[in-house]
Amino acid sequence: MNERLKFSWGHILAFLTLIAVSYISFMGFTYLTNGDFNFALFGMGITDIVFILFFIGAQQMKASGVKMRRKIIWERIFIFGSPIVFIAGMISMSHFWTVRSQNDEIVSTFTTSINDARQLFTDYEEYSNQRIETYQNNLNRIINNKATDPLTYRKAGFEDSKATIQRDNMVETLRLQLLSQNYDSLRNVASAWIDNADQGASTWNVFLLGNTREIKEALNNWENQLKNFSFKEMSNETLGGEVIHFQSNGANNAIAGIDSLIASFTTQKFPTLAAIIFGIVIYIMLLFPYCLQERHTKSSYTNIISKKRGGKTIKIDESNQQLSNTPHRGTFRIE
Repeated sequence: MNERLKFSWGHILAFLTLIAVSYISFMGFTYLTNGDFNFALFGMGITDIVFILFFIGAQQMKASGVKMRRKIIWERIFIFGSPIVFIAGMISMSHFWTVRSQNDEIVSTFTTSINDARQLFTDYEEYSNQRIETYQNNLNRIINNKATDPLTYRKAGFEDSKATIQRDNMVETLRLQLLSQNYDSLRNVASAWIDNADQGASTWNVFLLGNTREIKEALNNWENQLKNFSFKEMSNETLGGEVIHFQSNGANNAIAGIDSLIASFTTQKFPTLAAIIFGIVIYIMLLFPYCLQERHTKSSYTNIISKKRGGKTIKIDESNQQLSNTPHRGTFRIE
């Protein structure tokens, strides 16, 4: 007391509560804004500042021994206004608990989408092997039809004594174009990310699930790189017919699944039971420092509403004084 802020275990609980408030509000804002981490950080910071101002500020006003009439007004503003600002701050936190209540459904959808992304590479390897096989069969046909179609044989680049070796080199070149080291690197990076995502999927992991835009960009990037690999053609490949480039539903299905999560992340609902319980608990814990703080001994208030009563003051009763040049002794009254 006497303007000394009383530090106690209540402050430790309030500090731990602010940490919980920070992370829960950050996750809530992230889901609410569909992965806008900058806005989430800003919203979290404002929430922390306002909570500290109202809850710790109320304790400071209670401990103050100067300008007490002004301080009691601010103390009332902080205490009676704290439920309002707390409810406003709970909007993002309540939204997180709404998302959390759908955890199993969200994780299932996310896992399915990630597996569709994995299928993207399986489809590409099947496509590449099929295209290589088709190319080899076309080259064999051209070699076998040399006598009846020598023009196509020459267009394919074959020489009489080297046709078999040339065919093998052409097939291997196409294989290296489609399944190059660049493809191996892309697949390894994507597979590692998919494996980690598959194991770490949870609504608590906002940096994974909340970053839907980055996930969609990654899926689109993988698909576009695979398509670019497939655009490479051998100079004589069209002699066997039109070259079919890579197409897969894997990325489209994965992106459709991720898009379905956005509705779950951004749709606000009535607070869940978990959100209500969480709110009550942290509100009480944030009030601990104020409740444990003793009021300053100079304060004329016994509490935030009532003044002290029963104290004696001395007043001079001058009602019987008369105007004269003779000194008159006033009557004193004890109240």
